[in-house]
Amino acid sequence: MTSIAPLSSWNSAPSRASAASPVRAEAPPSAATPSTIVALSPESVNGGVPAGQQPSPMVWESGTRDKVSEAMTKSFSAYAFGGRFSGLGAAMLGQAKLGNYQFSQALRQPPPSTTPNIYGASAIAPGDLHGNGEDKVTLSITTKSGVEVKLSLDSQGDGLAVQMTANGELSDVETRALGELAEGFQDAIDGMGQDTPKLKLAGLMQFDQQALASVKLHAEVKVRGEPAGVQTLDFQADGTQRSVSFSGVAGTLDLKVDASALNTLGSPERQAKALDSYMKQFDQAASRGHGDAGLMAMLKDGFTALHSNTAAPQAATATPEAGKWRLAAEDKSILTGLADFSASVSQSVNFSNPMRGMEKDGFDYAVSQKTAQAGASQDERSVRQQQQSTLSASFHQSLVPGVPLRLTNNTESQNYTYHQIEDSASSEAQVAYKEGKLVRASLRQEGSQSTHVTKYFFGKVQSDTTTPGSYAVLRDLLPVLGPYQTGAKEATSEARIEQRKQALAALGDDVLLQSYRGQTVSLWQADVQPKADAS
Repeated sequence: MTSIAPLSSWNSAPSRASAASPVRAEAPPSAATPSTIVALSPESVNGGVPAGQQPSPMVWESGTRDKVSEAMTKSFSAYAFGGRFSGLGAAMLGQAKLGNYQFSQALRQPPPSTTPNIYGASAIAPGDLHGNGEDKVTLSITTKSGVEVKLSLDSQGDGLAVQMTANGELSDVETRALGELAEGFQDAIDGMGQDTPKLKLAGLMQFDQQALASVKLHAEVKVRGEPAGVQTLDFQADGTQRSVSFSGVAGTLDLKVDASALNTLGSPERQAKALDSYMKQFDQAASRGHGDAGLMAMLKDGFTALHSNTAAPQAATATPEAGKWRLAAEDKSILTGLADFSASVSQSVNFSNPMRGMEKDGFDYAVSQKTAQAGASQDERSVRQQQQSTLSASFHQSLVPGVPLRLTNNTESQNYTYHQIEDSASSEAQVAYKEGKLVRASLRQEGSQSTHVTKYFFGKVQSDTTTPGSYAVLRDLLPVLGPYQTGAKEATSEARIEQRKQALAALGDDVLLQSYRGQTVSLWQADVQPKADAS
């Protein structure tokens, strides 16, 4: 005979108002004293199908039922593996918003041959599933008051587990800030659960910096199929430092952003323009080097997310942070407006030509920005910003556009071109002051591109060419910036003020890194007129 628990054993989520302290999961109902027990034969329970031929009832760690347990039931039944976390992250932080940030739940689907005790609250020990999933996600949030809240999700073939803990009391403001991350947390989980993973971190990056000190996410998703493997994601962010690292079948990605130097940040409009410029350069690098579309999409999404939610630019009259100087409009005109960063993408190497093992398909791209501020005083300050990018790529291409290349040990398949790309670009802008007056301002930009193409026809070399390209620009910026500095004659007309604004804005566009100048290369080369820095 089989006992079935009544629907009344599903307990609704506790309300925030009823808990001055974190709400613990209610004790599971006793199997010995259920309000209703219905005794049915195995055949009637299984709709006439003999016992052992239908899945056994799920076994739960806790008898408590809430929104999280409901979400677990739906996701376990409807999705496989990585998709098992659908809706769970949001449901967990939804409970935190209600004040329930201390709970643990797990379920397991026993084999059909077993007959579990569905009233056994301890049928699954927490250690059986928690932390041992094939797919797992953990989120750690530290509040401004120092309380650490941890969420974990684990999934394996026959089970699913979630857990939330907090090592202290949360204020109403902190509880609300946790709840506001529900959608962002779920977006990040869903992005990793896709066949082609995506970095969906924009929601997590919008954490309330007045209530929360830091947010950390770790995810592991097992890749099932060919080739098998594990995809991992690590993300962390606080008020000034942000980082993302990804490793998977396609390759690796690393991003770091340092937003600690508030006085170098530009306006939202200025940052948006710089981000757009970098998005275009990422696309150009991917196109030129045949980079993996998924990895490059992750680079763009992660780069944009990590540069969001930065502090408002410091006003010209504000007191700068320790060790930094108050920057004038002339100083900021040579800066991108973005926080300093480093970013790199490395595609997994593939040797696709069995006849020529030395030929590889690969893609390595890196880009960075670094800003230095120095000087003994405000009047003796100097600012320098460096940007650079490198691309090293190689790939095979069919001789017939649109026809897939299938290289084998047969010489009849050896009709292709093999491309090797080596590119680099840099930009360095600087200003320096002496006794409060601008004495040096310059912009140096350089770049080189090299394309080596070897053409094969029936396995024999038909041509082998290398196409180089380069540019170099050195500009003395004193004529643009100098006349308007302290001690110089001030502009008196509105027209001249507007002209100055336009000149600074134009210079702000010029200092952005230009990895690929396209048709403007010859023009820039013709304009190269190095000038000695003023002293």
